[in-house]
Amino acid sequence: MTTQDIDPAVRLADDFKKRGCFDEEKGRILAAIVDGTDGTSVEEFVRGRTATLVNKMVQEDESLIFKNRGSTSALIEGRLVKNGFEELNTESVHIDAFLRNMVEDPAFKESLKNRLRAKWDNELKEKNEMDLGKDMDNSG
Repeated sequence: MTTQDIDPAVRLADDFKKRGCFDEEKGRILAAIVDGTDGTSVEEFVRGRTATLVNKMVQEDESLIFKNRGSTSALIEGRLVKNGFEELNTESVHIDAFLRNMVEDPAFKESLKNRLRAKWDNELKEKNEMDLGKDMDNSG
């Protein structure tokens, strides 16, 4: 399959990730301060809640300590995913709703659209310049 055969939207999304834009947005989200905390970032909140959950799981089943890391990680991940990450929530903070609100925020979406449009416009400009250069080579 050539690059011409790939859906432009898929190619644009791949380029977005390859250029580190996805990681930038992820970093911005992880650095955001969680409402209802004393200035805790999303990343700190999730790490703290995960540590609490792991400690609770070990208290419930001490054999987890003696299992290999891969098995233990799979068990923890399975428990989190099974419950839709609800166990990371606290009484005052529902992290899943907080994150959903962040990515559904119109300003966030508009920022992504603008970055993608700029990338797309730049790509079209470069393509047109290359085509113009080919036309000039062929005419002269």
